[in-house]
Amino acid sequence: MQFGWGSTGKIAAVMDALRARHGDRISFTGLASALGRPVLAAHPVTGWLDVPSDDDDLAELAAAHRFAAAVVVLDPELASRLQSVGVPVVYLDSLPFLWTDHDELPVDVAAYCAQLCPALPRTCWSSLRRIRSLHWVGPVVGGPADGGAAPVPGRAVLNLGGLESPLRDHGDNAYLSLVLSRALTALRDQGFRDVVITGNVDLDRLPRAADVAGISVRGGRLPRGRFLDELRTAELVVTSPGRTTLLEAASLNQRCVVLPPQNLSQIFNAADVATQVDPRIVVGWPADVVDEAVLDERRTHGEAEAVRYLYGRIADAAGRAPAHGDRLAARLGAAIEASARPGARMAPLLGPGAADGAAEVADIVDTVVERNNGNTPGRPALPSAAGASARTHHQPGDAREMETDVYAASR
Repeated sequence: MQFGWGSTGKIAAVMDALRARHGDRISFTGLASALGRPVLAAHPVTGWLDVPSDDDDLAELAAAHRFAAAVVVLDPELASRLQSVGVPVVYLDSLPFLWTDHDELPVDVAAYCAQLCPALPRTCWSSLRRIRSLHWVGPVVGGPADGGAAPVPGRAVLNLGGLESPLRDHGDNAYLSLVLSRALTALRDQGFRDVVITGNVDLDRLPRAADVAGISVRGGRLPRGRFLDELRTAELVVTSPGRTTLLEAASLNQRCVVLPPQNLSQIFNAADVATQVDPRIVVGWPADVVDEAVLDERRTHGEAEAVRYLYGRIADAAGRAPAHGDRLAARLGAAIEASARPGARMAPLLGPGAADGAAEVADIVDTVVERNNGNTPGRPALPSAAGASARTHHQPGDAREMETDVYAASR
């Protein structure tokens, strides 16, 4: 599905963890997700395959490529299909707080990894209880950030995320047209001159309103390593509230401003930043754009209904941009000022003693592959993994090989 940017970042983090322990003895094949492929441009993906619509064809594809396991991020339909044709699936859910009984979950996968979150609303309890093999993991952002270059004064990252969804018309840029020029104007007025725009954007196709005098703009669809380098060397990160990017900023203890949310999960993510870090750095939608009471009522009918309402309201606001533009720029300027105050750094979002979620998922992948070894003809054994709790150090074994199917799309 053409939705989700941070989910590909999570795939990259898990790949890095597996590669660190297995080296060239592991290979990765990608399924679908044209949207996220630039994020994995520097990663060792041997090739990308389309997903057959017929399950028999999917089974033949899996057998031909001798998949030992599949890592699937937030695509429940694909996860269930792969599991049903005999490929053991490690499913990674970064949004376990979001689901209701109206949402599809792949409850029978070999391992369901749910990223820890500050709270679990009652609406998700019955859905999570149906999962056969549930594992809670820490933030999936990779290991501790390396040192390297210090932040550059006057440089900002403006991250816009994936900007696409199966529930929105392709090419609809209402969010972009409403937010981009106001964010650039606020950055310029606060003294920022070098802005790296990141996410699913072509710089040569940005709205003309994004031409803000006095700012140098660069960036685009960056591989994950370069994206993290840009986060690390920025004086300020201004980002749509995708959970992965927020956690990556937290792992770097960055200075950050949170843009208005694009979808339902981002509303929860922004609320967590407001609660755990500082509400002054979070710019939400005013009530005359998004009525949260209406949004909550729509959510009782499932994520899709709530998201359709949110997209419609953003599109309506974009159509009345002059009525909202000055107010949005002013609120962004105030948030940028607030982000420079002591105590507004992002580290608290990780929570106390946060574990390395990518390493935990990699341990679970190793365990699933080892368990399934006897069902994969001609596949040599993997070294023993540290176990599903993933709190102990993994010792690599003899030189052996694993091929892991990687899927990098999101709901």
